Amino acid sequence: MKRFIIALVLLFVAVSSCLAYPVTIENGDRSVTFEKAPERVITNCDSNIIELMFALDLDDKLIGYAGFPEYHNNVSPEYLDRLAKIPVVTPGYITLEPLLNANPDFFLSGYNYGIDIPSAGVTDAITPDELDKHGIKCYAITESLIRIMKKPVVSLEDTYNDIRNLGKIFDVEARAEAVIASMKARVANVEAKLEAISSDKPLEVFIYQTWNAHDQPPRTPGGQAMPSALLKLAHAHNVFDDIDDSWVRTTWEDVVARDPDVILISETGNTNGEERKQLIMNDPVLQGIKAVKEGKIYIIRVEETYPGPRAVHGLELLAKMFYPELF
Repeated sequence: MKRFIIALVLLFVAVSSCLAYPVTIENGDRSVTFEKAPERVITNCDSNIIELMFALDLDDKLIGYAGFPEYHNNVSPEYLDRLAKIPVVTPGYITLEPLLNANPDFFLSGYNYGIDIPSAGVTDAITPDELDKHGIKCYAITESLIRIMKKPVVSLEDTYNDIRNLGKIFDVEARAEAVIASMKARVANVEAKLEAISSDKPLEVFIYQTWNAHDQPPRTPGGQAMPSALLKLAHAHNVFDDIDDSWVRTTWEDVVARDPDVILISETGNTNGEERKQLIMNDPVLQGIKAVKEGKIYIIRVEETYPGPRAVHGLELLAKMFYPELF
Protein backbone atom coordinates (compact mmCIF):
# COMPACT_ATOMS: atom_id res chain seq x y z
CA MET A 1 0.00 0.00 0.00
CA LYS A 2 2.86 2.36 0.91
CA ARG A 3 4.52 1.78 -2.49
CA PHE A 4 1.19 2.45 -4.21
CA ILE A 5 0.78 5.81 -2.41
CA ILE A 6 4.37 6.83 -3.26
CA ALA A 7 3.74 5.94 -6.90
CA LEU A 8 0.58 8.07 -6.91
CA VAL A 9 2.48 11.03 -5.42
CA LEU A 10 5.24 10.72 -8.00
CA LEU A 11 2.64 10.52 -10.76
CA PHE A 12 0.90 13.62 -9.41
CA VAL A 13 4.19 15.55 -9.32
CA ALA A 14 5.00 14.48 -12.88
CA VAL A 15 1.55 15.45 -14.16
CA SER A 16 1.67 18.77 -12.28
CA SER A 17 5.02 19.58 -13.89
CA CYS A 18 3.61 18.84 -17.32
CA LEU A 19 0.61 21.08 -16.66
CA ALA A 20 2.89 24.09 -16.04
CA TYR A 21 3.50 24.34 -19.78
CA PRO A 22 2.84 25.65 -22.29
CA VAL A 23 2.95 29.15 -20.78
CA THR A 24 2.43 32.37 -22.73
CA ILE A 25 4.06 35.63 -21.68
CA GLU A 26 3.07 39.08 -22.92
CA ASN A 27 6.20 41.06 -23.71
CA GLY A 28 5.27 44.43 -25.16
CA ASP A 29 3.71 43.95 -28.57
CA ARG A 30 4.53 40.21 -28.61
CA SER A 31 3.12 37.06 -27.07
CA VAL A 32 5.80 34.45 -26.43
CA THR A 33 4.82 30.83 -25.76
CA PHE A 34 7.15 28.44 -23.94
CA GLU A 35 6.60 24.70 -24.23
CA LYS A 36 9.16 24.09 -21.48
CA ALA A 37 11.65 26.01 -19.35
CA PRO A 38 14.68 27.30 -21.27
CA GLU A 39 17.90 25.40 -20.61
CA ARG A 40 20.57 27.46 -22.41
CA VAL A 41 20.29 31.15 -21.54
CA ILE A 42 22.43 34.09 -22.64
CA THR A 43 22.03 37.58 -21.20
CA ASN A 44 23.37 40.80 -22.63
CA CYS A 45 24.04 44.39 -21.58
CA ASP A 46 24.12 45.84 -18.09
CA SER A 47 24.58 43.84 -14.91
CA ASN A 48 20.92 44.28 -13.92
CA ILE A 49 19.91 41.83 -16.67
CA ILE A 50 21.94 38.88 -15.40
CA GLU A 51 21.04 39.80 -11.80
CA LEU A 52 17.43 38.91 -12.62
CA MET A 53 18.64 35.35 -13.19
CA PHE A 54 20.80 35.33 -10.05
CA ALA A 55 17.96 36.67 -7.89
CA LEU A 56 15.84 33.72 -8.99
CA ASP A 57 18.70 31.22 -8.46
CA LEU A 58 18.73 30.30 -12.15
CA ASP A 59 22.53 30.20 -12.50
CA ASP A 60 22.41 26.64 -13.83
CA LYS A 61 20.49 27.86 -16.88
CA LEU A 62 23.14 30.42 -17.86
CA ILE A 63 25.62 29.42 -20.56
CA GLY A 64 27.06 32.88 -21.07
CA TYR A 65 26.67 36.64 -20.93
CA ALA A 66 27.98 39.73 -22.68
CA GLY A 67 27.96 43.49 -22.35
CA PHE A 68 28.90 45.12 -19.10
CA PRO A 69 32.45 43.82 -18.32
CA GLU A 70 33.74 45.72 -21.36
CA TYR A 71 32.48 48.95 -19.80
CA HIS A 72 33.93 48.36 -16.32
CA ASN A 73 30.57 47.72 -14.70
CA ASN A 74 29.87 44.78 -12.44
CA VAL A 75 27.22 42.85 -10.60
CA SER A 76 26.36 43.39 -6.95
CA PRO A 77 29.14 42.11 -4.63
CA GLU A 78 26.90 39.27 -3.45
CA TYR A 79 26.90 37.86 -6.99
CA LEU A 80 30.60 38.20 -7.89
CA ASP A 81 31.49 34.58 -7.13
CA ARG A 82 28.50 33.34 -9.10
CA LEU A 83 29.34 35.57 -12.07
CA ALA A 84 32.89 34.18 -12.18
CA LYS A 85 31.45 30.77 -13.08
CA ILE A 86 29.58 32.07 -16.15
CA PRO A 87 31.59 32.47 -19.40
CA VAL A 88 31.69 35.72 -21.36
CA VAL A 89 30.35 34.97 -24.84
CA THR A 90 31.89 37.98 -26.58
CA PRO A 91 33.45 41.32 -25.59
CA GLY A 92 31.03 44.25 -25.51
CA TYR A 93 27.47 44.09 -26.73
CA ILE A 94 26.67 40.82 -28.44
CA THR A 95 25.98 40.58 -32.18
CA LEU A 96 24.00 37.98 -34.06
CA GLU A 97 26.80 35.64 -35.14
CA PRO A 98 28.38 34.99 -31.71
CA LEU A 99 24.91 34.69 -30.22
CA LEU A 100 23.94 31.99 -32.69
CA ASN A 101 27.32 30.24 -32.32
CA ALA A 102 26.67 29.84 -28.59
CA ASN A 103 23.48 27.90 -29.42
CA PRO A 104 21.14 29.34 -26.76
CA ASP A 105 17.43 28.61 -26.53
CA PHE A 106 16.67 31.88 -24.69
CA PHE A 107 18.06 35.43 -24.88
CA LEU A 108 17.36 37.78 -21.98
CA SER A 109 18.06 41.43 -22.69
CA GLY A 110 16.08 44.52 -23.71
CA TYR A 111 15.54 46.83 -26.65
CA ASN A 112 18.78 48.75 -27.29
CA TYR A 113 20.32 46.52 -24.62
CA GLY A 114 21.07 43.77 -27.14
CA ILE A 115 17.68 43.23 -28.78
CA ASP A 116 17.61 45.46 -31.83
CA ILE A 117 14.60 47.54 -32.73
CA PRO A 118 13.08 46.00 -35.88
CA SER A 119 13.82 48.11 -38.95
CA ALA A 120 13.03 47.48 -42.62
CA GLY A 121 16.01 46.43 -44.70
CA VAL A 122 18.36 45.81 -41.76
CA THR A 123 20.09 42.44 -41.81
CA ASP A 124 22.10 40.57 -39.16
CA ALA A 125 20.13 42.27 -36.39
CA ILE A 126 19.09 40.59 -33.17
CA THR A 127 15.34 41.03 -33.45
CA PRO A 128 12.65 38.76 -32.03
CA ASP A 129 11.67 37.66 -35.57
CA GLU A 130 15.27 36.83 -36.49
CA LEU A 131 15.76 34.83 -33.31
CA ASP A 132 12.51 32.96 -33.95
CA LYS A 133 13.98 31.74 -37.25
CA HIS A 134 16.71 30.02 -35.26
CA GLY A 135 14.42 28.60 -32.58
CA ILE A 136 15.53 31.10 -29.91
CA LYS A 137 13.01 32.72 -27.59
CA CYS A 138 13.75 36.17 -26.21
CA TYR A 139 12.47 38.48 -23.51
CA ALA A 140 12.96 42.26 -23.34
CA ILE A 141 12.90 43.85 -19.89
CA THR A 142 9.78 45.96 -19.39
CA GLU A 143 11.58 49.30 -18.94
CA SER A 144 13.06 48.95 -22.45
CA LEU A 145 9.65 48.60 -24.14
CA ILE A 146 9.36 52.41 -24.30
CA ARG A 147 11.73 52.18 -27.27
CA ILE A 148 9.16 50.36 -29.39
CA MET A 149 5.78 51.38 -27.97
CA LYS A 150 3.88 53.58 -25.54
CA LYS A 151 3.85 52.22 -22.01
CA PRO A 152 2.85 53.35 -18.51
CA VAL A 153 5.36 55.57 -16.76
CA VAL A 154 8.34 53.65 -15.43
CA SER A 155 8.15 52.30 -11.88
CA LEU A 156 9.38 49.38 -9.80
CA GLU A 157 6.34 47.55 -11.17
CA ASP A 158 8.40 47.14 -14.35
CA THR A 159 10.96 45.09 -12.47
CA TYR A 160 8.31 43.20 -10.52
CA ASN A 161 6.72 42.35 -13.88
CA ASP A 162 10.04 41.03 -15.22
CA ILE A 163 10.65 38.90 -12.13
CA ARG A 164 7.09 37.56 -12.25
CA ASN A 165 7.35 36.75 -15.98
CA LEU A 166 10.69 34.99 -15.55
CA GLY A 167 9.15 33.05 -12.68
CA LYS A 168 6.50 31.78 -15.09
CA ILE A 169 8.96 31.10 -17.91
CA PHE A 170 11.23 28.99 -15.68
CA ASP A 171 8.45 27.54 -13.48
CA VAL A 172 9.78 29.17 -10.30
CA GLU A 173 6.77 31.36 -9.54
CA ALA A 174 6.94 30.93 -5.76
CA ARG A 175 10.57 32.00 -5.79
CA ALA A 176 9.70 35.03 -7.93
CA GLU A 177 6.92 36.12 -5.58
CA ALA A 178 9.28 35.81 -2.61
CA VAL A 179 11.83 38.10 -4.31
CA ILE A 180 9.11 40.64 -5.11
CA ALA A 181 7.76 40.51 -1.55
CA SER A 182 11.24 41.16 -0.15
CA MET A 183 11.73 44.14 -2.47
CA LYS A 184 8.33 45.59 -1.56
CA ALA A 185 9.08 45.25 2.15
CA ARG A 186 12.29 47.24 1.74
CA VAL A 187 10.46 49.93 -0.25
CA ALA A 188 7.82 50.15 2.48
CA ASN A 189 10.55 50.59 5.07
CA VAL A 190 11.99 53.57 3.14
CA GLU A 191 8.53 55.07 2.68
CA ALA A 192 7.85 54.78 6.41
CA LYS A 193 11.08 56.63 7.24
CA LEU A 194 10.24 59.41 4.75
CA GLU A 195 6.63 59.74 5.83
CA ALA A 196 7.26 63.07 7.59
CA ILE A 197 8.81 64.61 4.45
CA SER A 198 6.36 66.80 2.55
CA SER A 199 5.72 65.68 -1.01
CA ASP A 200 4.38 69.11 -2.01
CA LYS A 201 7.82 70.41 -2.93
CA PRO A 202 10.17 67.52 -3.69
CA LEU A 203 13.91 68.01 -4.19
CA GLU A 204 14.63 68.89 -7.82
CA VAL A 205 17.41 66.60 -9.01
CA PHE A 206 19.57 66.56 -12.14
CA ILE A 207 21.11 63.13 -12.76
CA TYR A 208 24.37 63.37 -14.67
CA GLN A 209 25.49 60.04 -16.11
CA THR A 210 29.25 60.07 -16.56
CA TRP A 211 31.17 57.95 -19.05
CA ASN A 212 34.46 59.65 -19.81
CA ALA A 213 35.99 63.08 -20.29
CA HIS A 214 34.27 63.44 -23.64
CA ASP A 215 30.70 62.60 -22.58
CA GLN A 216 29.26 65.84 -23.91
CA PRO A 217 26.53 66.87 -24.17
CA PRO A 218 25.57 65.39 -20.80
CA ARG A 219 23.51 62.21 -20.68
CA THR A 220 20.59 61.95 -18.26
CA PRO A 221 17.51 59.80 -17.62
CA GLY A 222 14.17 61.02 -18.88
CA GLY A 223 10.79 60.23 -17.37
CA GLN A 224 10.85 56.63 -18.63
CA ALA A 225 14.13 55.54 -17.01
CA MET A 226 14.20 53.80 -13.64
CA PRO A 227 16.13 56.57 -11.81
CA SER A 228 13.07 58.83 -12.25
CA ALA A 229 10.89 56.26 -10.47
CA LEU A 230 13.41 55.86 -7.64
CA LEU A 231 13.60 59.62 -7.14
CA LYS A 232 9.81 59.79 -6.74
CA LEU A 233 9.92 57.12 -4.06
CA ALA A 234 12.69 59.12 -2.35
CA HIS A 235 10.53 62.28 -2.30
CA ALA A 236 12.53 63.88 -5.10
CA HIS A 237 11.89 64.79 -8.74
CA ASN A 238 13.95 64.37 -11.89
CA VAL A 239 14.19 67.80 -13.56
CA PHE A 240 14.00 66.05 -16.95
CA ASP A 241 11.02 63.92 -15.96
CA ASP A 242 8.94 65.65 -18.67
CA ILE A 243 10.87 63.84 -21.42
CA ASP A 244 8.87 60.73 -22.38
CA ASP A 245 11.96 58.60 -23.03
CA SER A 246 14.56 56.68 -21.07
CA TRP A 247 18.20 57.82 -21.38
CA VAL A 248 18.65 61.02 -23.40
CA ARG A 249 21.13 63.80 -24.17
CA THR A 250 20.60 67.31 -22.82
CA THR A 251 22.65 70.52 -22.60
CA TRP A 252 24.28 72.33 -19.70
CA GLU A 253 22.29 75.40 -20.69
CA ASP A 254 19.09 73.46 -20.11
CA VAL A 255 20.41 72.18 -16.77
CA VAL A 256 21.13 75.76 -15.69
CA ALA A 257 17.64 76.81 -16.76
CA ARG A 258 16.05 74.07 -14.64
CA ASP A 259 18.19 75.04 -11.62
CA PRO A 260 18.21 71.73 -9.68
CA ASP A 261 18.48 71.58 -5.89
CA VAL A 262 20.72 68.53 -6.22
CA ILE A 263 23.09 67.14 -8.85
CA LEU A 264 23.38 63.37 -8.68
CA ILE A 265 26.46 62.06 -10.48
CA SER A 266 25.63 58.63 -11.86
CA GLU A 267 29.07 57.05 -11.95
CA THR A 268 29.42 54.76 -14.96
CA GLY A 269 32.25 52.49 -16.08
CA ASN A 270 35.65 53.55 -14.73
CA THR A 271 34.90 57.26 -14.39
CA ASN A 272 35.75 58.92 -11.10
CA GLY A 273 32.73 60.61 -9.56
CA GLU A 274 34.78 62.76 -7.17
CA GLU A 275 36.85 64.15 -10.04
CA ARG A 276 33.67 64.94 -11.98
CA LYS A 277 32.21 66.62 -8.91
CA GLN A 278 35.20 68.97 -8.71
CA LEU A 279 34.84 69.83 -12.40
CA ILE A 280 31.21 70.77 -11.81
CA MET A 281 32.03 72.81 -8.70
CA ASN A 282 34.71 74.75 -10.61
CA ASP A 283 32.80 75.26 -13.87
CA PRO A 284 31.98 79.00 -14.18
CA VAL A 285 28.91 78.22 -16.32
CA LEU A 286 27.33 76.27 -13.44
CA GLN A 287 28.01 78.60 -10.53
CA GLY A 288 24.45 79.96 -10.50
CA ILE A 289 22.83 76.55 -10.00
CA LYS A 290 21.38 76.07 -6.53
CA ALA A 291 22.96 72.61 -6.21
CA VAL A 292 26.43 74.04 -6.89
CA LYS A 293 25.99 77.06 -4.63
CA GLU A 294 24.91 74.81 -1.73
CA GLY A 295 27.38 72.01 -2.51
CA LYS A 296 24.65 69.41 -2.89
CA ILE A 297 26.37 67.11 -5.36
CA TYR A 298 26.12 63.41 -4.60
CA ILE A 299 27.55 60.32 -6.27
CA ILE A 300 25.96 56.92 -6.93
CA ARG A 301 26.96 54.00 -9.11
CA VAL A 302 24.70 53.76 -12.16
CA GLU A 303 24.14 50.03 -11.54
CA GLU A 304 22.28 50.90 -8.34
CA THR A 305 19.58 52.72 -10.31
CA TYR A 306 19.02 50.37 -13.24
CA PRO A 307 15.77 48.38 -13.51
CA GLY A 308 16.42 45.15 -11.67
CA PRO A 309 16.63 43.60 -8.20
CA ARG A 310 19.34 46.07 -7.09
CA ALA A 311 17.09 49.09 -7.70
CA VAL A 312 15.73 48.81 -4.15
CA HIS A 313 19.25 49.19 -2.78
CA GLY A 314 19.58 52.26 -4.99
CA LEU A 315 16.40 53.68 -3.48
CA GLU A 316 17.78 53.14 0.03
CA LEU A 317 21.02 54.91 -0.90
CA LEU A 318 19.17 57.87 -2.43
CA ALA A 319 16.89 58.30 0.57
CA LYS A 320 19.90 58.30 2.93
CA MET A 321 21.73 60.84 0.73
CA PHE A 322 18.81 63.24 0.62
CA TYR A 323 17.55 62.82 4.20
CA PRO A 324 20.44 61.42 6.30
CA GLU A 325 18.82 62.63 9.52
CA LEU A 326 16.05 60.04 9.08
CA PHE A 327 18.37 57.05 8.85
